[in-house]
Amino acid sequence: MTQDTQNPADGETAIDRDADSGATPTANPRYVRVMLSVVIGLGVLLVVGTAIVVGTIIKRASSGAPVMAASEVAPVIPGQVSIPAGAVLQSVENGDTRIVLHLKDGDEILLIMLDPRHGFETGRVRLVSE
Repeated sequence: MTQDTQNPADGETAIDRDADSGATPTANPRYVRVMLSVVIGLGVLLVVGTAIVVGTIIKRASSGAPVMAASEVAPVIPGQVSIPAGAVLQSVENGDTRIVLHLKDGDEILLIMLDPRHGFETGRVRLVSE
């Protein structure tokens, strides 16, 4: 019982009133069930969250475009892109599977495609006005 209201305590422990020698606090079964449910629920949430994170990492790591054979790629030094003399970089488009450099070379536009994962040049397109 609580000191001020003389009502039974509704706390985490209950006192065994059947014992003859002294009152010893024991765990209240209601709180034990609630705590067990919370711990099980959080454990399931932790396992599901970990599975989602691992699945996302595997999906992103394996979803790349197929790698081109070495004979299909122009022999360039990774990290360096050769551009024509006098060409001016107009803009850069960054995507998941390629990077496109827009260059202006006189009256013509040159597009250079790069592989963002390996740094290789994958192709060039020259737009010529007629």
